[in-house]
Amino acid sequence: MLIDLGLRAATLDIDYVAEADDPMALADLEVAIRALRDELDVNVEPASPADFLPVPRSVLDRSRYVGRHGPVSVYYYHLPTLVIAKAARGLEQDMADAERLVRAGEVAWADVETTWEEIRSSPTGWLRHDPAEVGARLRLLGRRLAPSAPP
Repeated sequence: MLIDLGLRAATLDIDYVAEADDPMALADLEVAIRALRDELDVNVEPASPADFLPVPRSVLDRSRYVGRHGPVSVYYYHLPTLVIAKAARGLEQDMADAERLVRAGEVAWADVETTWEEIRSSPTGWLRHDPAEVGARLRLLGRRLAPSAPP
């Protein structure tokens, strides 16, 4: 997604979420993804922020529509949740990606904060990350995004 948005030149991996009413459609998608993975020489795996932390209800319904490719509708995963997931990991590349998304106007910081308020008190979904640590990383990200004071 960051490459598609022009925010990054390359990636080592692609995560995706797939839903379909027809199980054969998912099987066909998997075959196509394997072929693309091999052609692009990139790691591709079914993974989403929901695998690592709580996400808002109807997160997929709130995802941004990108377009249609044949029978496949493509969406960017809910960007405020994606920013939170990147901050949760806390790796510099993830923090830089989250910062790029906000600075480019792809996601509003206020939406990230609203989404964080929605999920931080969830009693489940915190097996990999501690909510206090995620909150601290989001505050750090917020400081990185704050305008610099004039000299």
